[in-house]
Amino acid sequence: MTGLPPHVESAAIVLDDLELVYVPVPKAGSTSMLWALLELVELHSDDFAQSPKLEVTRALTIHDTRIWKRHSLSGGRRAAAPFESDDWLTFTLVREPVRRLWSAWVSKILLRDPRFVTAYGEESWFPEPPRSADDVIGSFRAFVGALSDQPPEWHDPHWSSQAELVGIGELPYDLVARVERLPGDLDPVTSHVRARAKRELHVRRENASLVAFVPELLDRETWERCAAFTARDRETLGYEPVSGATGDPSSTWIAEVEASIPAIRAVIERNERIGDLKQLVTRSPVS
Repeated sequence: MTGLPPHVESAAIVLDDLELVYVPVPKAGSTSMLWALLELVELHSDDFAQSPKLEVTRALTIHDTRIWKRHSLSGGRRAAAPFESDDWLTFTLVREPVRRLWSAWVSKILLRDPRFVTAYGEESWFPEPPRSADDVIGSFRAFVGALSDQPPEWHDPHWSSQAELVGIGELPYDLVARVERLPGDLDPVTSHVRARAKRELHVRRENASLVAFVPELLDRETWERCAAFTARDRETLGYEPVSGATGDPSSTWIAEVEASIPAIRAVIERNERIGDLKQLVTRSPVS
């Protein structure tokens, strides 16, 4: 086996006592899975409450790899060994790629996550806080329109190819589970944990999207761009293209989004204030 993909090396969670490796995919159930795995190790939720990482909720601090350090992959032989052993179970979770793209855009771009405002806030497609469902639709279409024009290094792990991130096709995973088929797809993990720890794996939903995806919000051009951008994941992971892309979402969806606009703007205001505080702390002189 050649070297591991960079994301696998930096993000994989290794539970030696359980002979279990999980490689998180951003926006594919990773927050929920990491909190479930936390119950199986000696770490505690309070450890993550102390995280200095710029995350906008306590739930998201579970992604602080510095706190997971003792359960990370090291270099050399040990890094590859779990993928080559019949005793270990190596797994990841993936998601229908267009819905994942939407979820990433909502949580990181539409809601103006401070880290993403810093990284992309000057881009012409980066949206202002929405005032209507039409604003939401138009802003997403603008984002998708910009994707194919960007160099590879621009593509953040939250919306870049899942197959590429975790090395599907390169690494011999024991299980590539689908978010859409939970909890059933995780039965092998549950059985593996139960056999070694006599404990159950409890996966609860975390970090749900504030705005639901419907294929109808995609007009023809956006659908074609999404299909092209997600082609590798669809081919590698076996997902069919989304159907029903008419560019004309139902009045029910429109009404739900319109009703959510005050909540969306409230979350944006909170996120912007978190960004303000981070900048103030960063600029504060050390006494």
